Amino acid sequence: MRKYDKFLTIGLFILEAFYFFLIKQLPEKAARYPLFVLGLMVFLTLLLAINTFIIKPKNEAEKEDDQFKGILYRQFFLIIALSAVYIVLIDIIGFFVTTAIYLFVTMLALKSSIKWSIVVSILFPIFLYLIFVSFLKVPVPRGFLL
Repeated sequence: MRKYDKFLTIGLFILEAFYFFLIKQLPEKAARYPLFVLGLMVFLTLLLAINTFIIKPKNEAEKEDDQFKGILYRQFFLIIALSAVYIVLIDIIGFFVTTAIYLFVTMLALKSSIKWSIVVSILFPIFLYLIFVSFLKVPVPRGFLL
């Protein structure tokens, strides 16, 4: 796994350098937020670099075995399939209704309690509506239900 982390770290630094080059072409006011995001990316990449190149794990093989222990491939592929259905249904049913259904079914598939599944699948779309539609005025896909 550390070999892939090394490639990822180097690739991220190259991508961030390219991103910095593109940001420098923007007007000063327009470049503020992208520079902030770039700063966060560089900080997180530096943390990854420190973890990858400086900190050595005790036993590499043992650590990699523990990372993938307990992965249920059936659940993984079920979530992938549910996500594909979610993407297709957003335009047909509507963003908020589809998101509520997707969250509920996904949480049940991941063996969450029904109580929390209901709470999250109701409150999270309401939160998204308040932030994106009411406050930011972002248009969202509206289907036949909403």
